[in-house]
Amino acid sequence: MYYLFFRLVRKFLLKDILINIYNFKIYASFKKNKTSHYLLKKCDFDDLNELNIINKISRKKKVFFLDAGCNYGFYSFYTAVISNKNKILSIEASKITAKEFIKNLEINNFKNIDFYNKAISKENNNTITFNDSENDWESSQAHDDFEIKLKSKIKTTSIDYLLKSYNLKEYSVIIKLDIEGNEINALKGGLNVIKNFFPLIIIEISKYVFNVKSNIEYFKEFLIFFNYSIYNTRKEKIDFDKIISDLNNLGENYNTMGNFFLVKDNSNILNSFLEDE
Repeated sequence: MYYLFFRLVRKFLLKDILINIYNFKIYASFKKNKTSHYLLKKCDFDDLNELNIINKISRKKKVFFLDAGCNYGFYSFYTAVISNKNKILSIEASKITAKEFIKNLEINNFKNIDFYNKAISKENNNTITFNDSENDWESSQAHDDFEIKLKSKIKTTSIDYLLKSYNLKEYSVIIKLDIEGNEINALKGGLNVIKNFFPLIIIEISKYVFNVKSNIEYFKEFLIFFNYSIYNTRKEKIDFDKIISDLNNLGENYNTMGNFFLVKDNSNILNSFLEDE
């Protein structure tokens, strides 16, 4: 019923709609080129399997969540609202999208979110060019394979640098990497955190990452060295060579396969991840 109503009125929407969802407020965009527009279409978030995993882990131990590529904030705000003991570090490189995140943050009363308008990479404090796309989910520091809306200079930061001042021993650490092709560099900048705290990593798998042979080789070595395995959103273990094969078989108009989980073998967080609800 709602979807039929939305199809009737969508052409007449002239401003963002403030909605309440999962006990927080958020602005859903009336523009189709914004990720938050999906909320108006479906009345829910897209990545429910990922959010349910975060919720399940949070019920066992408070979560430190690094949201790299936070966009308008749905992962960050969801993690913040399920427990005020959780700590969220939200990172968005796009100056345009950062304003939308801050707008959403200001209408909620979260005390457990820190936000940075920076680009996650392997090194801290470099200046890079960031490419804003007309479609906000495409914006990237790693490529410009889209209609560019804005080019801007932005400072980089690394996972290790960002997290060095936090006492991560108190938390289950979860890292989300949705940064349109720069995911390998993000991993390279977080090796100390990965070595010492075994985070669960939610990573977007795309051609933008693995059309580079050196990235394939590095990722294979990373999985072996740190004893990590890949799982899909149905919690099925997936062989990396199968992922590369599936990427190569995607149609020309498709560049991503969605999110996958990287989980350390024989770890407490793996037990929580695999546990039934």
